[in-house]
Amino acid sequence: MGIKRRTRIWTSVGTAALLGGLTGCSDPADAPPSPDTHTEAAAMPATAPGFSEGEGEGGEGGASGGEFGIDPVEAETNPVIYLTALEVMRAHYLAGIDAFQAGERTAGAEMFAHPISEIYIDFEPVLESRGAPLFGDTMTDASVAPYGGESDEAIAARVADVVAAIDAASTFAPRNQLSPAGVHARVLTDLIERAALQYEVLASQPDAHEPYLDGYGFARAAQRYAGNHLEQIAEGDPDLALQLGRAIAAITAAFPTATRPATLSGDSQSLLALAANARAGADALR
Repeated sequence: MGIKRRTRIWTSVGTAALLGGLTGCSDPADAPPSPDTHTEAAAMPATAPGFSEGEGEGGEGGASGGEFGIDPVEAETNPVIYLTALEVMRAHYLAGIDAFQAGERTAGAEMFAHPISEIYIDFEPVLESRGAPLFGDTMTDASVAPYGGESDEAIAARVADVVAAIDAASTFAPRNQLSPAGVHARVLTDLIERAALQYEVLASQPDAHEPYLDGYGFARAAQRYAGNHLEQIAEGDPDLALQLGRAIAAITAAFPTATRPATLSGDSQSLLALAANARAGADALR
């Protein structure tokens, strides 16, 4: 990424963080948390499921670095990591706009900025190498909009632009020896795992709100991804498609709304077990 582009993104996001409040919002806006304090990143184990060291041919990555367990170097040639990076970014915008529209305006607005510094900044060179359209400016515009007095309709439209840009970038994913069904099963499993891990955090921090919204975003992204690709996965492995469907139903029930319920009804160990079963099936699908 060019220095001018990187500077513009950082400057725009920093400006939003320095503003004292969201114009027209019902609650004040605090400065967005720095990347190293983001609960979702903290919840990822040193060797995250699906991104284990020495995983071998067709594995989803390595322990060589990258936020959220995503290695941008590996993403240039591995479709699972490439698409997972896009879906993790998408999850933040899906959760953010739902929270924003449900009245959690500050929390929702903060979600728009998280993936820029934590993923996109390092991922943009991957897009460039793949010949994919860049969308850093689109993300930045969405992240700044709530702090600049734009209408709720305009903010929703900017988020829709980000989602559309992610859709466009997904068509430039690299290919490897995995079948399309194998790729999509692994990406979907990763989203399920991430949601389950967030729920595990909630089990130990019952009053936490950020991991709930992160988990909600991953559940929403998994629902959307399944709607687009579960039928293709079923062609490769019908039983795995059923497993994935059950896991998605479970995480959706665990994160029913963008605003955290007073009482959580899910079970973290059951969610982790469903995720582990889905992982085993996905890893076996070539």
